[in-house]
Amino acid sequence: MINKKCLVFGANGYIGSHLVHFLVATGNSVTAFGLRPESIVAGVEYRIVDIVNPKNLNAISWDVDVVFVFSGLTGTYAGFQRPQEFLMANEMGLLNIIESIANAGFKPRVVFPSTRLVYQGSDIALREDDPLNPKTIYAANKLACEHLLHIYSHSFGIEYTVYRICVPYGNMIGAEYSYGTIGAFISQARMMGIIKIFGDGSLRRTFTHVGDLCNQIINSCMQDGSRNETFNISGEDMSLKWVAESIASQFGARLEYVPFPDRDLRIESGHTVFNSTKIQRLFPFRPIHTIENWLEGLSNAGH
Repeated sequence: MINKKCLVFGANGYIGSHLVHFLVATGNSVTAFGLRPESIVAGVEYRIVDIVNPKNLNAISWDVDVVFVFSGLTGTYAGFQRPQEFLMANEMGLLNIIESIANAGFKPRVVFPSTRLVYQGSDIALREDDPLNPKTIYAANKLACEHLLHIYSHSFGIEYTVYRICVPYGNMIGAEYSYGTIGAFISQARMMGIIKIFGDGSLRRTFTHVGDLCNQIINSCMQDGSRNETFNISGEDMSLKWVAESIASQFGARLEYVPFPDRDLRIESGHTVFNSTKIQRLFPFRPIHTIENWLEGLSNAGH
């Protein structure tokens, strides 16, 4: 995808900031939106906008090719502690954007990130049409947003593409090592010399470097075959134990296995490994990064 006019909401978030970086690098015009005073990515047009208030969207021109809605709140337990904030930021934020687009009469493609947490776990790789079973406020928000996009596509002709993301990692525009699961493992290894694993660590996930994640989204989201479709993001199938052991070896830490706390067990979905055949048919993709070579890169950089 090149020479497209793009809007990116949540431009200072983990994936959003990387999207801005890669969109600019691949020759696209980008206007970034966020809540911080300045953009993480230097040299990009940036505006402060709170999408929870629909009036804040009145001055935005929707006469663009793609609108990336990567804003919102994340967190497993935070959603239960602040459910109304999560509902407003995650669901109402998207609804305000697509309602504004519908009223303006333009038809950009809306690109939205969903999550592995919408699925009911399975011992076999998950396809996009496999059973869903969100167990957290955040997961319920994401699934509701998928439905909102489908509704507005049917009623107003607004095209969308949804990408379900399992476990992203890596950082190509900042000093921090990573984010999410791998970021937590690295933080424990560095700060305590111990990585705690719930259960036996056999749970499996699909891990995707953020550079490969953005590559898949940018190169598929405007293709005809992605119109009004949902895709699993491709990556590496790894157990949490293997990943933790690799990080522990890198940082001279050890693993400690602990029983699942009851509250964690209640929301655990089991194995969530993606079958990415659907996106691979649309965009035959070979990852540039693996967890192993990424960790070697950290070592070579002296971390």
